[in-house]
Amino acid sequence: MGRVQLFYKDIGEIVGSDGFSVVRLTDADEVWAISVICDKLMTDQLTLRTNCQPGREQMLPEVLVRMLLADNGINDFEMMVSDVINGQYRVTLLNKRTLTMKFIRMSDAVLLSVISRIPLYIDAALMQRQCTPYNPDIRGLSVPINTIDLEHLNQELERAIQAEDYRLASYLHEEILRRNKE
Repeated sequence: MGRVQLFYKDIGEIVGSDGFSVVRLTDADEVWAISVICDKLMTDQLTLRTNCQPGREQMLPEVLVRMLLADNGINDFEMMVSDVINGQYRVTLLNKRTLTMKFIRMSDAVLLSVISRIPLYIDAALMQRQCTPYNPDIRGLSVPINTIDLEHLNQELERAIQAEDYRLASYLHEEILRRNKE
């Protein structure tokens, strides 16, 4: 099983949403990118870290990460994105020394990686299915429909119907039906 390391690149607001944003992660060569939707709280947390706000070293996540890494080396941990299930990436946080594994939300894995530099990997086949070419100058981002949760799919369906974009509405409706069958 091949894997690709992901690196945080940037975050952009989803216009017309209630504080949701899209995080872009790239491969090491910045050729390919995947997009991850995150809520307002996570948007604020990532922005706080990436804009190097003063005082963040005393914040709880940073303190806990320093304590964790004091007892374990950074090389003792890794995170792996292995699948997409019901609109959510499936991410495992692994302690390689103890072989303890815990599932973690994708947006939390991105934040943990930004704070701690614990590597975040994705299965190579999954990356190939989910990625788009990376363009640093792009203004609009694509998000694979299979990574959008059901609540947001329903909201987008309503927007598509109101905008009379029946092709998109049909596509969203089919995805919602497919997930409801599962």
